[in-house]
Amino acid sequence: MADFYDEEQVSQILRHALSSRSSNPQKLSREQVEEIATELGVSREEFLAAEQKWRSQELQNTEFTKFDTYKQRKFRDGFLKYAIVNSFLLGINLFSSGSITWAVYPLMFWGLGVVLDAWATYQKDSSEYAKQFAKWQRKQQRDRLTAKLTDKVTSTVSEWLN
Repeated sequence: MADFYDEEQVSQILRHALSSRSSNPQKLSREQVEEIATELGVSREEFLAAEQKWRSQELQNTEFTKFDTYKQRKFRDGFLKYAIVNSFLLGINLFSSGSITWAVYPLMFWGLGVVLDAWATYQKDSSEYAKQFAKWQRKQQRDRLTAKLTDKVTSTVSEWLN
């Protein structure tokens, strides 16, 4: 009786087969991958569409990774400010009155903001995270466009002056 495999199982089997070729796995050229796809009965159009989809997903994953790094760095910086300022306030309160009285209020209220920021940073399945990612992407695109425009203007002015 023949065994049947679904697409995910085929992908895993082929991945294991390719990685077990040697202890130092080599990269395959695009032509080699296209040839393997042809041998598996995948048309050129299907291969090109799949390759385009893969490239798009890789770009999206890279963008998500950059965004996550940005969000975590921003959270860490904010938390550090929170810790430093509140330590200072607690120290002043303790030194001036001998006990902690009024300093708990900024600690608690600012702490609530820190907790909400942590939630927004590490809860990646929320709609707020998706909104922040979209906003961040637009800002990145604006920054890239601004940099290109600035370079173009600078080079044009430089050529004009020379």
